[in-house]
Amino acid sequence: MRKGFAVLSVLVLFCARGFAQKDYSQISPRIHRMIVATIKEAQANVYDYNLDGQVNCRDYSCVFKITWDRKFPDEAYRCILVRNTPPNDVGHLFVNILDDNSCYIDVEPQAYSPQHYLMAENWPRGKYSNDAYSYYNETDYWLSEPRGFAVAGYSGSSSSYYNSTSSAGNSGDVYFSLGYMGSLASEDSSDSGWLNFQEYGIEFAFETPFYENGFFLIFATDYITDGDKEHQEHVFLTGLDVGYCVNAILQPYVGTFAGIKWTDTFSMENLGFAWKVCAGNRFSFSSFLVRTEVSYCSVLGCSAMVAVGLGL
Repeated sequence: MRKGFAVLSVLVLFCARGFAQKDYSQISPRIHRMIVATIKEAQANVYDYNLDGQVNCRDYSCVFKITWDRKFPDEAYRCILVRNTPPNDVGHLFVNILDDNSCYIDVEPQAYSPQHYLMAENWPRGKYSNDAYSYYNETDYWLSEPRGFAVAGYSGSSSSYYNSTSSAGNSGDVYFSLGYMGSLASEDSSDSGWLNFQEYGIEFAFETPFYENGFFLIFATDYITDGDKEHQEHVFLTGLDVGYCVNAILQPYVGTFAGIKWTDTFSMENLGFAWKVCAGNRFSFSSFLVRTEVSYCSVLGCSAMVAVGLGL
């Protein structure tokens, strides 16, 4: 019983950090991946594009646009440069991206982390977000030749903006997750409930980001024991889950696992074959994820698992 509560305590700590992150669930996973990839490359190759002796927002934004157009030539129309110049402020140059769902995303190319690129995450609330001071017709102007932060005509705003405090099914570069599995078998024991804490498993998983077509993989290792039996069985499994990202909430996956089992003490004479099949769903929120699944294991029988993870 104590082991079960200890594992659940660790999961709660993961959850606490994850919910502190921004929610990117409104942005399509495909565009999110494109933005992250462009920021990484642009930040790695930024230089004094406008030859003013500094490397600042103007250079990051121009290099982002140039990088985006080179990486995604058929999607060049989605990316424009935006200048926001409030009264008594030198102003700021950043990037605006048209999403697949016809909404617009204000992107900070200098983002402290490529995964956290929204303007609202990188600037104080309301900073450079007043549409009345934004100029949208300046992409060619800024890319045409090196220049300073000159004033150009106001072109009006774009519409259907995301809430500046939220925006994409995130993927992080990679995820690492920890899960707790409990037997769903009915037992006449005070320690039994929705999850049997004496018949349990622990899973550690490495999870890939979304591929361009929306698929992802979960490589996992499980340790399982039926600790309430007279002769305790132990199981070590490894396997692969394959999933598909529909959106940040609906990310179903299925998997198969195989490995070894032994009774009481580990020895070569004691070894046997064990397996597990599972199906579940992954929920992603910025760099935080939750997975819930049901499975059938040759040792535990029917079981359920909750896993939480963080993107790195």
